[in-house]
Amino acid sequence: MEAGNGAQAVENARPEVKHEIVPLGEKVSYALTNTGQTMIYGLFGMLMLYMTDYLHIRSAIAGLIIALTRIFDAINDPIMGQIVDKTKTKWGKCRPYMLFTPIPVAVFALLLFAPFNLSGGSAVAYASVMYILFTVVYTANDIPYWSMSAVITTDPKQRSTVVTLTRLIGGLGSASAIGLFWTLNRLFVDKLGASKNFGFFFSVAVFCVFGTALMLQGFFNTKERVKGDAKQKNLLSNLAFMVKAKPLLLNLIAGALYSIMTVGTAALTTYFIKWNVKEIFAGWESNRIMSVFTPAINILPAVASVIGLLVAPFLIKKFEKKDLLIYTSIFGGVVNIASYFVGYYNLWLFIVLRFFAYLPTGIWSSITTMMIGDCVDYIEYTTGKRVEGTCFSLLTFMGKFQNSINVALTGVILDIVGYNGALDPDVVNQSPLALKGIFFMVTMLAGIGGLIAMIPYFFYKLDNETCKVMAEENLRRRLDAGEEAKAEAC
Repeated sequence: MEAGNGAQAVENARPEVKHEIVPLGEKVSYALTNTGQTMIYGLFGMLMLYMTDYLHIRSAIAGLIIALTRIFDAINDPIMGQIVDKTKTKWGKCRPYMLFTPIPVAVFALLLFAPFNLSGGSAVAYASVMYILFTVVYTANDIPYWSMSAVITTDPKQRSTVVTLTRLIGGLGSASAIGLFWTLNRLFVDKLGASKNFGFFFSVAVFCVFGTALMLQGFFNTKERVKGDAKQKNLLSNLAFMVKAKPLLLNLIAGALYSIMTVGTAALTTYFIKWNVKEIFAGWESNRIMSVFTPAINILPAVASVIGLLVAPFLIKKFEKKDLLIYTSIFGGVVNIASYFVGYYNLWLFIVLRFFAYLPTGIWSSITTMMIGDCVDYIEYTTGKRVEGTCFSLLTFMGKFQNSINVALTGVILDIVGYNGALDPDVVNQSPLALKGIFFMVTMLAGIGGLIAMIPYFFYKLDNETCKVMAEENLRRRLDAGEEAKAEAC
């Protein structure tokens, strides 16, 4: 059944339904949970740098470790989604994981960055095992959390505000990890006398403590309002009918392609600031450069992302979601590619261009999450099955799988251009070729990723009106089923 066919007739034939209101405090609590998540997960944007410059693992090998682990992690996502869909407890299907997984997430993050005196093969083995274990427990937290966005309300409009608020407040976690990490690191190393590796570890520990507390509070302050059927089919059966859901598949493909842009984001906050900015400010110590320019270079992109998040709910009232994604992809891609040719020696101009390059990211993160919720409604509307966990797990699956290739490519590019993580930036910089390779990833590669991500949306058919009709009809069916169950019980 096509969602658009007969949808208007259904709307005209049935009276409008009432959706339960989600209190503002609950929305904020749910969003703060994401702040805690990103506060910890944001640290992993520095994992490649940690492996190459702290554990002295070759960039190609470090990239391979991260890539293979993310492929393994991606495979786990649909499995975890199926587990969520089959979960039935007094707390619901998603909330139990918000209670039991935050502490293990923090523990394995700390173990991964623990300052053990490792080198060579032992460093490779330890980093590989700890990263795999971290991804397992993080997936057990992340899939139920985002699935919760589809069951916290039955109303697409309220879902829009929940997702927007979550992306907005949640982004504070990664922003703090990016902006304050090197300031903390400088405090521990330069002021308190910690070694380079211990300074890194202590900084990680601070974010893990605050992140865990924020993640845990979400369990106590949220509620599931959509009751699904815990008697789900097995994973392969669910995937079989989900493959027929074209809107979902197009969203997954677009999300995977867009993740190419994140390679440039990670390279910007780590390698570019440490080495390329050092080329401009050669007289500054490396720790000073990292603590000053990490927030300086990232503050405008962060502001741009926030602006995108704030305007997204208003834009979707005027434009179709897919059209917004296409327009912003073109805009961001062009700015990134133009930045490559402008260069970075005029650092302040480069920073301003970063603002415009990141304007689309807030819009994308907000709207694509809403669209996965729309796809959950679409599948329920066309099949009668509600599979939030599997839908959101497939989104992260595609993103992680593509991202694994990107990380491997990053390692290969760094290896090709002769990157040497053992160099001390206060003594000698990377070669000119290595610096050019880093800048290529920050700009040109990010621009290409943004442009190709829009392609699937030229074939996307779900419009805003159809999504509204589907959500209301799904709610009517659930209410009717509840009345029938009560009648049978009597």
